[in-house]
Amino acid sequence: MRLVIFDFDGTIHLEETPRIFLRVLKQDKQMRKKIRKFYISMSWVYILYRFGLCRQLAIRRVLGGIVKMMRGMNQTQINDFFKQCLELARGSFSPVSLSRVKGHLTSDDQILLLSGAFSQFVALVARDLGMNFWLGTEIELSAGVCTGRITSIMNGPSKVQALKTFLQEKKEAGVIFDMGKAYAYADSIQDLPLLSLVGYPVAVNPDQELLKEAKLRGWEIIRDGS
Repeated sequence: MRLVIFDFDGTIHLEETPRIFLRVLKQDKQMRKKIRKFYISMSWVYILYRFGLCRQLAIRRVLGGIVKMMRGMNQTQINDFFKQCLELARGSFSPVSLSRVKGHLTSDDQILLLSGAFSQFVALVARDLGMNFWLGTEIELSAGVCTGRITSIMNGPSKVQALKTFLQEKKEAGVIFDMGKAYAYADSIQDLPLLSLVGYPVAVNPDQELLKEAKLRGWEIIRDGS
């Protein structure tokens, strides 16, 4: 049984997922003022992020700001919100990644979607694409209502730890994945630790830093439109 791991933003989805979340939130007129304030407060963080600085801080601030705007949503409202996000995100899915997903499903591989996006959204994407497993950033719920807080964030080093926990849980359940035969698909240098764990790492539309590493290590490189 072969495990295949896909990153989401930049790999399957060619846009930044927080932008999708904000577009859907903006459809509510009462949210627009909050979103304007959010953009203003995040401007300095975004500048640092674009220059490759404080990436972890930027992602935490952005996701934290979005989930604060979701505070008070019940489970039904959360599900409806993320369904709208998925409908919007589909228009930015990567054809080359979708082709690889289809190929792995045809080969009966087990696919894990590992993303920094909110886990409820990641679950919808995974089910929509026929994937077996998913892990994402966890939103805190109290009696089924969003508290406006994040309990755990899935990003960078935490992806590797989450993967190791996932593998251990599967092993205890009697399912053992050979990481030497596993595939991983990602676009960013931030995912270098994840890609280094598998026998078949694939750089998808890689940023310049990951492209350099992939060439140096002889990894497969795939791009849309090539």
